[in-house]
Amino acid sequence: MRGSSGKPRVIVACIGNRFRGDDGAGHRVAELLADVEGVEIVRAQTPVELLNILAGDISLLVVVDAVESLSEPGAIHVFDSMDKISSVPFWRSTHTLTLPEVVGVAESLGSLPEKILVFGIEGESFEEGVGLSERVERACRRVALEIRRLVDC
Repeated sequence: MRGSSGKPRVIVACIGNRFRGDDGAGHRVAELLADVEGVEIVRAQTPVELLNILAGDISLLVVVDAVESLSEPGAIHVFDSMDKISSVPFWRSTHTLTLPEVVGVAESLGSLPEKILVFGIEGESFEEGVGLSERVERACRRVALEIRRLVDC
């Protein structure tokens, strides 16, 4: 699908709470991508907010969020389908409505993008406070670099 300019519409949705330690990983990636042209960077506190942006012709939705208890802090998990993310039995989110649930709602409303790619960055600490752990900061830089490569193609 193409946006009004005729170019594919790409949205990078960065989810999290920067006042809860590593939960701010998504927002850090948004900062690292601020200068990327032709991509809409959206910051959200929770996945539910994505329902407001999923209307329209979106060729690619990239979601970045912190995850907890899937593996070691700083690990990066990449999911290229909601079936994969939904099949992880111990998928945990700090949000009341998880990303797979939000995508399910979008699907029922007929507003799913052509393609969805999810980057989950394994957090170390989700306690109150500003700042990321060192491993999560490094992971954020790697994810931002991968997204730059993806959208430059």
